[in-house]
Amino acid sequence: MIILYAVIVFSAVILALSVMLIAARKRLVPQGDVTIVINGDESKPVKTKPGQTLLSALSEQKIFLPSACGGGGTCAMCECHVDEGGGDVLPTEMNHLTRKEAAENKRLACQVKVREDMKVRIPEEIFGIKKWECEVVSNYNVATFIKEFVVKLPEGETLDFKAGGYIQIDVPATEVDYK
Repeated sequence: MIILYAVIVFSAVILALSVMLIAARKRLVPQGDVTIVINGDESKPVKTKPGQTLLSALSEQKIFLPSACGGGGTCAMCECHVDEGGGDVLPTEMNHLTRKEAAENKRLACQVKVREDMKVRIPEEIFGIKKWECEVVSNYNVATFIKEFVVKLPEGETLDFKAGGYIQIDVPATEVDYK
């Protein structure tokens, strides 16, 4: 009998905590779309759902900021300026930004949560970044930290890649059966 009572009390506590969490999220996280104005262009605002990072929100709109760490806040390649919205600079960002840069509203897009309407500035060259779906032709280990990675580009596309250049590779989730 005591075990049944313990199970009922435990389940009731978990249920109560879950309801409290859902209610808090509903009150604290804004509902509906938020607007992101990029480089002061009010005629083409980006609409997105709140709660995601600025890096993800821009990526959904085909604006690809470089992010070698995949949004972990360690590479500092996704720098942008957040002029309105975005909240305070986080400690994870201060490891990569000087006080002067933080005062000039420079932020890491992977660390900024979209919670309200925002105004951001990103470099114009970012708009030239493209995303292609390619076929992997070969993938060989040349040395311990060096790979020869050959892909087939889409028809009619060319890539003027120079040594030291940057390419971000996004590999979709796959399942491999090794039987």
